[in-house]
Amino acid sequence: MTTQNDVALEEMLRDAEDATEPGDMASGQVISQSAEMTMTTSQLQSAGWVYVYDTVTADRSVVNRNMLPQQLQKQRLDGSYFFSTRKPEGIEPVMGDINCLLHADDPDREKYDRMGLVTCTKIGFRNELNRDQHLRTRHPRAYATLENERVREDREAERLERMALTESIKAMAESNRRGNKDA
Repeated sequence: MTTQNDVALEEMLRDAEDATEPGDMASGQVISQSAEMTMTTSQLQSAGWVYVYDTVTADRSVVNRNMLPQQLQKQRLDGSYFFSTRKPEGIEPVMGDINCLLHADDPDREKYDRMGLVTCTKIGFRNELNRDQHLRTRHPRAYATLENERVREDREAERLERMALTESIKAMAESNRRGNKDA
């Protein structure tokens, strides 16, 4: 027996809007290599990715087509569904004004290019915590590179501060020595 919910789920699965494949694997990139076989990205076949929308906030997410039925069946405590493949009408997602650090418009983009970091198009984070979480999960190598750079800069600043403090103490000691000679 087919229920109305089953029909609605089947319609959403069929009508889901295709999304671009996430990640940055170029065709022909070696994924796995052994003595018997080399697997490249051109040999991989994805089920595809689709967009889903939060039914309350209208935030759009990308889901692998294989996981779509499970995502569409997730329910809130009130029994309403979390996701739909159709954008909710009358609801505009709240967009922030913070971009990914790796965005082309970032003031440090030239520095990031010299470091060999990727460029990201993600915009609209509501806060820095969300942006940093995105950076950690979507760009782990870039995040590690930037974190190492930040730690290095902090250590250098501390070193310079210690040197300045040492010079200041030396100058005060010299001043006190001169003052004691004059007395």
